[in-house]
Amino acid sequence: MYALVDCNNFYVSCERVFNPSINNKPVVVLSNNDGCIIARSNEAKALGIPMGGPLHLWEKIIRQNRVIVYSSNYTLYGDMSLRVMDCFYYFTPNFEVYSIDEAFLDLKGFNKSNIYQKMIFMKTKIYQWTGIPVSVGIGPTKTLAKLANRIAKKCSNEGVYEFKNSDQINQVLNGMELEKIWGISKGWANRLKKIGIHHALQLQQANPNHIKQHISVVGKRIVYELRGISTLDLEQVSSKKSITISRSFGEMVSDLKSLKEALSNHIFRAAEKLRLQKGLCGSLCVFINTNKFKKSESQYNNSGVIIFNEPTNNTPDLIKGGYKILEKIYCSGFKYKKIGVTLLDLKIKSTELNFNLNESVCLSTSEHYITQGNLFCNDKKNNILSDKEMTVLDYINNKMGSKTLFYGSQGVFKSKKNKKKWNMKSHFKSKSYTTNWDQLLIVK
Repeated sequence: MYALVDCNNFYVSCERVFNPSINNKPVVVLSNNDGCIIARSNEAKALGIPMGGPLHLWEKIIRQNRVIVYSSNYTLYGDMSLRVMDCFYYFTPNFEVYSIDEAFLDLKGFNKSNIYQKMIFMKTKIYQWTGIPVSVGIGPTKTLAKLANRIAKKCSNEGVYEFKNSDQINQVLNGMELEKIWGISKGWANRLKKIGIHHALQLQQANPNHIKQHISVVGKRIVYELRGISTLDLEQVSSKKSITISRSFGEMVSDLKSLKEALSNHIFRAAEKLRLQKGLCGSLCVFINTNKFKKSESQYNNSGVIIFNEPTNNTPDLIKGGYKILEKIYCSGFKYKKIGVTLLDLKIKSTELNFNLNESVCLSTSEHYITQGNLFCNDKKNNILSDKEMTVLDYINNKMGSKTLFYGSQGVFKSKKNKKKWNMKSHFKSKSYTTNWDQLLIVK
């Protein structure tokens, strides 16, 4: 059996933990640059405010109904997500973090007769420990657990729903739209309809090989999953094959100096992520874009790649490489809306065991990178010094707060009001209550 735990209206719930006065009131959270609505409370949904709706098109409704608006506070949401995920260790060691607000739990070893009560107990404890309400779906496969979670959110008073037998599963699947099944896109649904499969129960009863021919092997697995036969195991956290950081600017940027500052900040964050997964970067790509939605203005998009002589995770080296690309692809006279960086050709540090050949005893373990060195330049001393510098940098920033230490090329903020043009708009952002000593919650 599997359980899918999903945080209810997660971004809104995070804001409510630290501001209970907005409980039972309509609340929305906006995307980057305060553009579109990406999270809504149930009260906001009842007003007809859609997911993804542009803020400027719904300002009148928001104003008339006194809807509370927040800019995205990813620092707060990320930390609250970690708190929720840490709760699962108290109930099962085997779980898969599926997204910032979802996780699959392996319920192997649980007594089937009281799984439902156990999940209600877990739901209550998560709310007590974090303040975040969750819904739980239980099923014999991950696909059915995902479907059970959808029912738990809408139909279950206790916020928990369990598939107990095949008759119950068939009853739910009968007449259900194909797009509501996890993994079935609109395109795949249209293909299935062309071969006479119009709802979920028909898909469950279809020939798996026939579905494979018309969709893919993923479709075949979904058929088995809907029958209660598990084909998708929990996935362990794997290292990323590439790392991309990009942001749209709050204001249009035309000068090279501002673009360099924005690029330095993106590379700084990308390098932190790279070192977190104990990796090295073999090449780096930089791209710049103008605003494609402003048809009246001249458009320009370009990108470039640099390959390093030796893979690195040293932030200054990455920034220097990024600058070389930017200086080549930059073209004056254009107003730029976005700049981004992608770290490519990533190498992962591996652990090597050192054995005593005579006694077959493990003497020590050492970590190393599987990389191709530079034939003409292999300065081990500088590499060791670089590793130590980055270790100290990450340690201080993790302990004292993001960008406690930073590079001058990232730019210096004279005051909170004097923001850079390339900074995102966030007029309605809440405080970082859990990660910034200066923004701790004050209780009167």
